Amino acid sequence: MATVVLPEPPFSLPITTTWARPATEAPFPNDHIPMLHYRRRVNPKDREQTMTSTGLLVDGIDDSAALPFSPSGLHLLSDMNCICWRRTMAADGTISYSWLSDAALGILGFRPDQLRANDKGALTVIHWADRDLHVEAIKASAVTLLPYREAFRAITASGETRWLDGTAHPRRAADGRIIWDGVWMDATQRMRTEDRQQMLMDNAEDCIFVLTGDEGITWSNAAAERNFGYLNDELAGRCFHDLILGENRPPCSCEPMDLLESQGKDNSGSRQEVIGRRSDGSTFPFEMTVSEVRRDGRLSLVVIGRDISRRREAERLLAESEQRLRVTFAAASLGIVVLDKDGVIQFYNPAFESMAGDGYDDLLGVNIHAFVPAESMPVPSRLPPPGMSFCLVCQPLLVDGKEHHWRLTGTQFLAAPDSQEQSLLYFIEDVTETTRMNQERRQLELLLQEGHKLEALGRLAGGIAHELNNMLGPILMGAEMVARTTQLDPKNADRVQRIIEASKHSRDIVRNVLAYCRKETKALGIIDLAALFEGFASLTSTILPPSILVELHREIESATVMADAGQMQQVLLNLAINARDAMFGSGTLSLSLRLMHPEELLARFQSIQRMSSGPAPNANPLASLDFGTDHVALGVGDTGTGMTPAVAAKIFDPFFTTKPVGQGTGLGLSMVQGIVKAMGGAIVVDSEVGKGTTFHVILPQVGPDKA
Repeated sequence: MATVVLPEPPFSLPITTTWARPATEAPFPNDHIPMLHYRRRVNPKDREQTMTSTGLLVDGIDDSAALPFSPSGLHLLSDMNCICWRRTMAADGTISYSWLSDAALGILGFRPDQLRANDKGALTVIHWADRDLHVEAIKASAVTLLPYREAFRAITASGETRWLDGTAHPRRAADGRIIWDGVWMDATQRMRTEDRQQMLMDNAEDCIFVLTGDEGITWSNAAAERNFGYLNDELAGRCFHDLILGENRPPCSCEPMDLLESQGKDNSGSRQEVIGRRSDGSTFPFEMTVSEVRRDGRLSLVVIGRDISRRREAERLLAESEQRLRVTFAAASLGIVVLDKDGVIQFYNPAFESMAGDGYDDLLGVNIHAFVPAESMPVPSRLPPPGMSFCLVCQPLLVDGKEHHWRLTGTQFLAAPDSQEQSLLYFIEDVTETTRMNQERRQLELLLQEGHKLEALGRLAGGIAHELNNMLGPILMGAEMVARTTQLDPKNADRVQRIIEASKHSRDIVRNVLAYCRKETKALGIIDLAALFEGFASLTSTILPPSILVELHREIESATVMADAGQMQQVLLNLAINARDAMFGSGTLSLSLRLMHPEELLARFQSIQRMSSGPAPNANPLASLDFGTDHVALGVGDTGTGMTPAVAAKIFDPFFTTKPVGQGTGLGLSMVQGIVKAMGGAIVVDSEVGKGTTFHVILPQVGPDKA
């Protein structure tokens, strides 16, 4: 039976030899080297292919022959991509090479006759670090006479290091020598590839295990050593079951299919988390994937996993940080809201939810303009750059029927590091109470200023009142006596009448001054403004000429307010006279009575606020009203010449008048404003040059139960 020495292929494939037969057989004349070309049909992964191999026929050759290799035999060997050789160990242990094929020149750069063994029996081209192992393998094979495989490095003629890999078949000759016939293939590329793969495996952060059949762990990398505390030799053959705990660990049999089934075949390659157990008994969270691999017809599993302790710790710290942030936001007294570039709410805290009122179940996705007028918000293109804050105070807002003032402090920021879209972070403070207190403080300051002014005016009025009365009394009495008792010609009678009228006018001026300075407060009660409205309408004919038409617009049947009826008649009379004088004897006087709801009142307030340039409360007479209740609006309008905004802003100032000298005191509208304010109301004016003027007296509506 002949033995064929075939070189190992430079790659690994699951090969099943289905048949083999000699393809050609080299002739052996003159003891030429016997060569066989074999063609084999193989099945790599169920794909039938044909592979041709060349080998040496080493059995059945006369070992005593000198084997003079003929050129034809050398030619055949030189065609092989491997070095074929024969090694001999003499009885004294001397190792020598009796023949090497010419392929040595192409692989190592040396001719066969240049390759010699050293005194230990190793070829001089073998790397010094591999020589001892090479010689030990030779000696071991000489004892066992078993074929063996070896791989070692060799230094080529150019100084390059190349890997040789092959097999050797020993036999004992009749004279006692040990003869090896073998083949070395150039495995440099394969070894470099394996080195790179090994380097990647050894430096991988992930643990890698290979499980094969019931052999348990057949291979593991350096990361597996580091994470589990076992050496690779200790892991070899160990059941993977011993390394993990928990519900997801595989059965103790450690069969690959059992492990695959433990996580579900459909989930092969999916991640799962188990508890890893180290050699010292400590545990750690271990995330792994299990993949099926078939090699040489055998099923293996590749387990790739990593210690996720740091990730879990980072997740725990992140969760704690988020919880602290949530608690902080929830405990903040300021409203906190995050908006996208369009003003849509992306996040809000409970304080803002409380500030927003009960109109929304969920504020996410609601535009901030539902609460803050668009004109109060800054234009996005004019916002400061990210990192810089800005502050603004919104116009009065109506939340749950009540007026609120918000102060917003905001800043821009990037919602995500890889995003270019800016978001807005706002800290919102409800400054309603602060605004109210500031308005009250300003009002008190104005009242104090007015009090000082009136105090000085009162002292002045008190000083002149006595003198004026002393002078006016005799003048008026004398003029009236002359008019009654003396027969005067028309010219002198007219002069006396003028004296009487001038004296009465002067007397009225003194009385108005004294009344304005005293600011007498009368007891208020509930009156029906609708009844007073009807009664006054019937009296307009006595104070208005026939050329002035009167229009009545009454929208409510009853209008109960807290007021003094006499003072209200004085207010209406004063406003009607002013309207008459503004129309110069002809036109239309409009009297209206209606109800104002909170929404309309707030809208009117905001309209005045936008148009006003002065500080509150002077700039907005409605600031002192309660926007949560209904009000009664009493209007007195005319179709006169109207007023400019500059004049309208001063009409309530004491002693300011637009009438000619001698026709107005400048105290009428000031007294009207004082009376209305004392009743808890407000008076506003609408006027346009050429179209007329309308005064609106606005008083809170009350019920009979408040009498």
